[in-house]
Amino acid sequence: MIGHVVKTTFIALGVGFITELTNSWLGSEFLHTFLAQNLVTILIALLAINATTMGIVLTKVREMVDSKGSASCFKRTRDQMLLSIKEQIALVVIAISILSIKGSEHIIAIDNAELLLNVAIIGVFVYSLMVLYDTAKSVLIIIDFDG
Repeated sequence: MIGHVVKTTFIALGVGFITELTNSWLGSEFLHTFLAQNLVTILIALLAINATTMGIVLTKVREMVDSKGSASCFKRTRDQMLLSIKEQIALVVIAISILSIKGSEHIIAIDNAELLLNVAIIGVFVYSLMVLYDTAKSVLIIIDFDG
C-alpha cells in the first residue's frame, strides 16, 4: 500500500511539474487562480462522490458475500477503500496548508518557493483525480466479478 501511495505521489508531482512549466511558459495565471479559489471545494466534493460510490460498491460486495460466501477475497478491496478515504482527507489538509503557506510573504520571498508550491497544489489536484479514477475502476471490477 505504501508503495502505491509513493508511486501515485511521484506521478502527481511529475504531472504537476510539467503542468506548472507549461502554465509558466504560456504566461497564464488561470490554473493558479482556479485552484486557489476552488481546490478545497473540489476535493471535498470528490471525497463525497467517492464515499457515495464506495457505499454502492460495498452494498454490492455484501450481496455477493451473502450469496457466495467469499468474504475473504474482498479484504484487500476494503483496505484499499479505507486507504482512499485517508488519502482524500490528507489531500484536503495538505491543500489547505499549502494554500495558506502560499499566501505568506515570508515564504514567497524564498527562491523558487512559488514554483514548488504551485507544483504541489497542482499535484494535489492530480492525485485527487487519480483517486477518483481508482474508485471508478472498483465499480467496474465489481461488475465483472464472477466469484
